[in-house]
Amino acid sequence: MKNDQLKRRLAAAAACGLALTAAAAAPASAAAAQHDVFVENSDSSYHLTAAENPCGPWGVTVHAVRSGSYKIVFPVDGGEIHTNGAVDGVIELIPEDPTRPTYTGTFREKANAVVTEVSGDGENDVFRINQSRLRSALRGTDGSQLVLRFSAKLTVNANGRVVVSHNLISCQ
Repeated sequence: MKNDQLKRRLAAAAACGLALTAAAAAPASAAAAQHDVFVENSDSSYHLTAAENPCGPWGVTVHAVRSGSYKIVFPVDGGEIHTNGAVDGVIELIPEDPTRPTYTGTFREKANAVVTEVSGDGENDVFRINQSRLRSALRGTDGSQLVLRFSAKLTVNANGRVVVSHNLISCQ
């Protein structure tokens, strides 16, 4: 998985990619706004090459276990969908080279978004604002430490022009 794809995946997941699918199925008989909760529980792994790894020049498998929820508020008249949530998890960086330490840590990822149009596939939703943040101190099996940080923000003005767009992932 490319680093840009990793960033996009984290931002999309954090900002309600799956939650919006649930939100799109609002019953027509609902009140002016419906409140819902989308629960996220996942256990996934993916590989980063040495060039893609923000924590160092070595190939690594990233294993993440995520558990949390997003609160969703959406109007039945087709207006903006609002979502806000937090996901707790455990992340593990397992290097290809067995002489390198494995890093493990916990995190709390916070996300919020305002969506003006839902595509149904979670990939082409139209956001007015989308923000996500994560910080995790990872402890190595050799006692060393890395700090992994991720933040993403997208803001679109009333004319549909992107005025802020950044995905930052760092590891120190």
